[in-house]
Formats: sequence, C-alpha cells, structure tokens
Amino acid sequence: RMGGEEGIAQFMDRVYDLIQVDNRIKSWFSGKNYQAIKEGQRVYLTELLGGPKIYKGKDLVEIHKGMGLSDYEFDCFLANCEKAMSGLGVEDETIDEAIVSMEPVRNALMDRAQGLAAHAKMVDGQSILDRFGGEMNVESVVEMMYSGCLGDPRVRFYFEVNKDKIQGIKHKMTQLMVGAFGGPVTYDDSKMRQIHYNMNITDYHFDAVLENFWCASELMEMSNPVITDAVDVLGKVRQMVTAGCTVRLEIARKKSESQGTDGLYECLGAATGLQTFIDKLYETMAKDEMIKHYFTGSKMEAIKKSQGSYLAVMFGAPIQYEGRPLDRIHSVMSISDFEFDSFLSCCGTALRAVGADSQNVDECVVLLETARRDVLINRRPHDVKKTQEAASAKSVYERLGGEMGVTNMVETMYNQALEDSRIRSFFEKNKAKVTTIKKKMTQYIGGVFGGPVTYDANDLRPMHYGMNVSDYHFDAILDIIKGVLKESGVKPKDIMDAILILQPVRADVTTGFTVRMEMARKNVEKGKDQMFKRLGASEGITALMDQFFNIGTTDVRIKEFLLKDKDRIKAGMTVYIVEMLGGPKAYKGKELGEIHKTLGVNDYHFDAFLADFGRALLGAGHQDVLIDEVMVSLEPVRADVLGRSRDVTDAAVMKDGKPLLERYGGDMNLETVVESMYDKLVEDPRVRFHFEKAKAKQRQIRRKMYQYLSGAFGGPVQYDVKQMRPAHYNMNITDYHFDVVSELFQRASKENGCEAEAMMDAAIVVAKVRADVTTGCVVRMELAKKKNAQDGMDQLFQRLGGLDGVMAMIDRLYECVERDKRINMFFEGAKLQTLKRQQTDYIIATLGGPADYRGRSIEDSHAVIEITDYHFDCYMQNAGRAMRDVGAEQDAVDEVTVVLEPLRKQVLARHYKENK
Repeated sequence: RMGGEEGIAQFMDRVYDLIQVDNRIKSWFSGKNYQAIKEGQRVYLTELLGGPKIYKGKDLVEIHKGMGLSDYEFDCFLANCEKAMSGLGVEDETIDEAIVSMEPVRNALMDRAQGLAAHAKMVDGQSILDRFGGEMNVESVVEMMYSGCLGDPRVRFYFEVNKDKIQGIKHKMTQLMVGAFGGPVTYDDSKMRQIHYNMNITDYHFDAVLENFWCASELMEMSNPVITDAVDVLGKVRQMVTAGCTVRLEIARKKSESQGTDGLYECLGAATGLQTFIDKLYETMAKDEMIKHYFTGSKMEAIKKSQGSYLAVMFGAPIQYEGRPLDRIHSVMSISDFEFDSFLSCCGTALRAVGADSQNVDECVVLLETARRDVLINRRPHDVKKTQEAASAKSVYERLGGEMGVTNMVETMYNQALEDSRIRSFFEKNKAKVTTIKKKMTQYIGGVFGGPVTYDANDLRPMHYGMNVSDYHFDAILDIIKGVLKESGVKPKDIMDAILILQPVRADVTTGFTVRMEMARKNVEKGKDQMFKRLGASEGITALMDQFFNIGTTDVRIKEFLLKDKDRIKAGMTVYIVEMLGGPKAYKGKELGEIHKTLGVNDYHFDAFLADFGRALLGAGHQDVLIDEVMVSLEPVRADVLGRSRDVTDAAVMKDGKPLLERYGGDMNLETVVESMYDKLVEDPRVRFHFEKAKAKQRQIRRKMYQYLSGAFGGPVQYDVKQMRPAHYNMNITDYHFDVVSELFQRASKENGCEAEAMMDAAIVVAKVRADVTTGCVVRMELAKKKNAQDGMDQLFQRLGGLDGVMAMIDRLYECVERDKRINMFFEGAKLQTLKRQQTDYIIATLGGPADYRGRSIEDSHAVIEITDYHFDCYMQNAGRAMRDVGAEQDAVDEVTVVLEPLRKQVLARHYKENK
C-alpha cells in the first residue's frame, strides 16, 4: 500500500524536501551527512512498515543518545511524514497505520527507551546471565513465572494453551532471556512482532508479565539490582510484542472517533447481520470452556436478548438500550480480565465467522474494550507474589517429610500423649488397639496435610461422638503436636500451617461431647432434685458408691488412692457425692483442695475416676441421659481436686513475673489491638455478618471484648465470663467463625508490635472461651440434625405447613431479600421470576416436599456470582425471619437451617477456591 521499497524511497525523498524548509527541525540536520541519514532512515522505515529485514545500523537509542530531542521535534517530523504521504496520494487509512507504526519509535529517540542492550548491564565483568546463576536458573524462573501467569487473571488468557504447546513456549522464553541477558543467542527475536501482531497484547499485559517475572526472580532469591537490570533488558521486546495491538486498535479508534459507528453498523449487516452475529457469538461461547458457564441455564434467552440489544447500540444501531446499567448488572458477578479476554476472543471468532473483515473486527474490539471497566466492577487487585508462592509451595505433608515425617510425628505425639495427664486416658489402650489408632491417625493427618487420602473422613465424627473429648483435650493434642514439630526442627511457619489445617477437625472430634454435656447441663440447671430421685435418692447413690469402689479398687490407675483408708474414704465420698447430686447438704469434711493437696492427683486420675463412675452408673441400669447429667455435675469438682481455680482469668500466662497484659504492652496497647481487630472483622466476609452493627452497638462489643481480654490477660476483671455463653447461645457462631476471629486477633497483635511468645500465650487464653461462644450453635444444630434424621424430611415439611406453608415462607423470604440492601442486587432484573421459580422448586424439594428441581447444580449456577459468606449469612438471616413471620417455631427454624447450611460450600465453591 505504500508502493513497496520504491514507494518508500519516494516517500523519504518527499519527507526530506519538507524538512529542508521546516525551520522547526532543519537545524538538527545541518552539518550532518544528509544523504547517509536519509538512506539509513529509508532502510529502517522499510523494515518498520513491513518490508524486508535489511536494517543493519546501530540501535536507535545509541544513535540518538545525548541529542536532546523533544516530543515537539518528533511531532514535527511525523507531521512532515503525513504531508509527504498525502502528497503522494496514499490513502488516509494507510497514512494512519504508518503514523501509528512509527509512534513507538518516539521513546528511543527521546532517550527514554524501554529496554537496554545486555552489554550495557555488565557489572564487574559479569553479564546478567552470570549474575542470574546461568541458564538453569533462568529456566527455573521461567517455569515459576509461567505458573504465575496461569494464575494471573490479567494475562491468563494468553498463557492457558494446549499442554503440548506450553513446553515450547517456555523453551522459547528461556532462549530469548538467555540471549537477552548476555548468553548465546539461539532465538531470532525478529519473529516476535509477526507472531504477536494479531494478538491483543497491550502494555497492561506486558507489565503484568514483567511483574510475574520480577516476583519469580525474587522467589529464586535473586538480588534486586540484577532483577532490575533483567527487567530493563526485557523491556526491549515490549514494542515487538505490543506493536500489532497498538497499531490495529489505534487505527480502529481513530476511525470510530472520526466517522462514528453508523458505518460499522451497516458493514456488519445492520439489524439482520447483528442478529446473525449474536446467534453465532452465543454458539461460540457455549463451546468455550473458559466462559460457557456464564451463558447456560434457563435465563439464557433473557440475557441474550438484553446483551444483543446492548451490543447493537454499541455498534451503531439506531435503537435505544432499555436494560439496566452495565455496572449494576455485573456488580453481583465474579468476572476477571481472563473471562473478559475470552469473551473478546469469542466476539472476534463470531465476527469473522459471519464475514466481518479484520478492520471491522478491530473496530468492534475497540468498542467492546470500553466496557471492560463496567463489566469488571468487582475486579480485585492481583497478588502476584502470593499466587506464585502458592503455585510453587510444597504441601505441609511434603514440608514435614512425607509419609515418614508424618509417621514419626504421630509416633512421637502418641508416646507423649501417654505421658500427658490431660489426655493420657484417651490413648492408653492395649498394643493391638494402639497400633490401629496410630495407623488411622497417620492416614488421616497425612491426607489433610496434602498427602494421599487413605482414610474416610466421614468416619471421624461417629467414631468420636460417644467419647468425652472436649475442647480442652483437643487443644492439648494440638499443643503436643506443636511441641513435637518444634523439637523436630520444623520451621515455625510450617508448624502454624499444620495447626491451622488441624483446627477445623475440632468439630468432628468434640461435637458429640459438647452436645451431650450441654443438654445434661440444661437439665441440671432446672434443679438436681429430679436427678437425685432418678438415681434412687441417698440409698441408690450409696449402692452406686459400693459398685464404684468395687471397680475403682481394681483399677490400676486409681486404686492406690482408694485403698489407703478405704472405709473412711468411701464414707466421706458418699456423703459428698450425695450432696453434689442433689441430696441433703450433710458434708462437714475438709475442703477438697486441702484433702488432695499432697496426693499428686492429676487429670489422668480424675478421668479414670469419671470413667469408673460411669461404668458403675451403667451397671446400675441408668440411661445415657442420666449418666451425662451426673458427669456434668461431677466435672466442676475437678478444679477443686486438682487445686485449680475455676476463674478463667487464672489462665493468663505468667512469664518472668510479668502477666500477659503487661507483655502485650499494657491496657492501651491491648485496646488498640482490639480496635484494629474489629476493623478487620467488619471487612472480612467470613465474619462480617456477626460484627456489622450500628455504631453504638459496635462500640459496646469492642468495649466488652477489651474488658474480657484485659481480665483474662491478668489485669483487673471487668467482664463476667459467665455472661458469655448465654450472650452467644442463639447466634449461629461455629468453630469456623471462632478460628477467623482468633486469626484476625493474631494479625492485629502482630501489626501492633506484640511479641511472638506473648501472641502464642494469648491464643491459649482466647481458646479457653471457645466452648462458651460456639456451644449454643453446635448444640442447636446437632439436635435439629438428629430430629430431621429421626423423623424424616417429610415430617419437617408438614411441620412447616406443607406446600402452602412453605410457599408462604418463600414469598415472605423474597419480600425480605428484595428490601435488604445487602443482598437485593442478587434478586433483580429480567431473570428474577425465573430465579424465584427455580429456587422455590429447589427449596421445596430440599425440605422434603413434592417438587422436582431440574435446574443446574447449585455450584454451577453460583459459579459466576460474586457472593461471599457475608451474603450467604444475610440470606440465611432473611430465611429465618421469613419462617418466624409465617409462624414457625425456633426448633423448626433450626431444622431448616441445618438443611440449608450445607449448601454454603456449594454456593461459595468458586469463592473458596479463589480465596484459598
């Protein structure tokens, strides 16, 4: 189009004719070899504008270095080029393309070129490659960088290709870098412009790749100076990679700005052509694995119609778009650059399939690109370092030494547990049983740490349900594991990662005990007189003590304490326990602490006492519920027998004579930590629902948190810990929520300069109130689950009022969510009625009613929605409110909650995966 080499020669002659009379820039050429400069530029521009690769001159940066050229002079030169082409009759579109192609040369001439030759980066005679550690290190960096790019939504589209191509791309990238860093040149970079010309790679994408390169180099422990030099050198290829997109899209943009989109609309075939394009686009997207999940389901026709109308207006159709604003539509959707780039690619494919030429395709892409910001309304900053660390990180299983490491950990832990009075009673078994337990623990822990899964986790809860494993015991196990790993030389971070992985196991191990004891406690609170009668009053308890002594005096764990003065001890214990279990207050003996002070009694012995007493109760024919009530009544005696205070404030750990509060920096610093933690709580979607309150309520919660922690850390007691359980009982706070609060407290503590040892002690203190905070939810949900299992879902459905009752509840639910500003954006638009119909069918079927849900899976239908725990919690709150509004009792609300709550993992599957 420029007339080939001959035409470009004529063009250069005309340019230099104009320069000779242009007072603005002709001085730059005075005293120079005018013809030689013109000839050099002719050869360079021939190559730049698509001709033969014949330029052999110096690098432009080197030629123009120190000349002091300005943007003004370069603009004058371009203006002369434009005049010369126009005078030669070159078409306007070709002139635009030529000018845009010359534009990237500006930086080189201004001595601000991005990218420097490798020889300019020699340090003490060493090239960048030498300082990088050679080709193998470059190859490792490329490997890590490529993994980072695959996880980076900004550039993932360009790197997620067929597996058989990936190794080839990595190899070429390595060759390019080795050559650019001063090693042997084995890659011809002259091909780069041609390879990338038709890709829509911009400076934004190129910078993202460089950022991934930088982080990969840092993770390979390269020094900042050598990384900086490497990035400078790699910047040299920027123009080759981005030029095609820059030229094509700039020309398309200029055309749209100067001529409008009316011509584009006609070129695309007007209304009929656009509809054909939309049909082809949806056909293309339905086959695209990257984005097809956004364009499936019963609501698709409504979406297609609305999107078709929007695109028609964008491409110049003389109609009005009447849908919702683009940012409002996408405010509830989880869309990244990756998905948007995939959509643009599908648009290009569909446009070409219906006969659009390359220029029209580019015009459409330019117009579509303007919508990126509104579509990506929820775009989150991408953490390159975190992504690369995750991609290259070894699992905890690998970091602990694989199967052998986990086996040794379990072996040592088990041996220490046998010596630890807190939990010894749970691990003291015969040899065959011990071998079995160790094997199962190794299998389970190895699996959750990232090794092979050989243990069915579904067995964990039923296996532990009847054991009396409390949070106290579970914390003791974690404490032993931490000690074992520390003694084995495991890094602190790996220890913390291991403990974080094990924390969620708590619910499966302790729920049985928590539920049974809480129900027994509530029964006992009604009065012990009924328990006393059911035990057979004083006579029955006396007989029970006879049976206990028959068992206890043969139990090697505690018989030494019972046989020293058997009759006296038995008489005293009988009177005391009769009183403890609701009988007459007749005990006149010493305080238990004084009696046991010198006996060396510990948790192991007290657990043995409870176990033997339980066997005596069972032998007397008492029911499990009554046995649990007796255990709850006897448990508080533990603290007196072992000489411990029952006050939680005594849990504050003293070190070097200093209470934890002092080691935390005193009251003022603790108050600052609580403030910082609360700010994080209201921002974290995992727990935001529980802490997003009115300002006055927030101040009250913050004050109580500070008051509790101050007293628990050894300061003055300002908060009655007995209020904690009733205050939290009807909240749906689980171990998951408690762990998040603990995590954010630790983070706030670290940010406010607290020492690591003090933070670990604080974690121990905070863990003491876990049961008070979570028990209400655990018990209510477990009882509801049992009732559903016992009665069947059809009975729940009937208790809710059958079909009419559930329909009324759903109608009320939609009234609530449509008014709830926290989540009503998920329940609006053209597809609302379809959504309500499908959700109604699903809820009715889930609650045991006569409905046949035929929609997509819950996970698939929510995969495109920007939804978090906070939104799910708000929805569940509205569901509870709707049930109560239509007359459901709290027990029924709990039973429905138990049914709906497991959907959380499916609804939030994508969210959890992206925020893992």
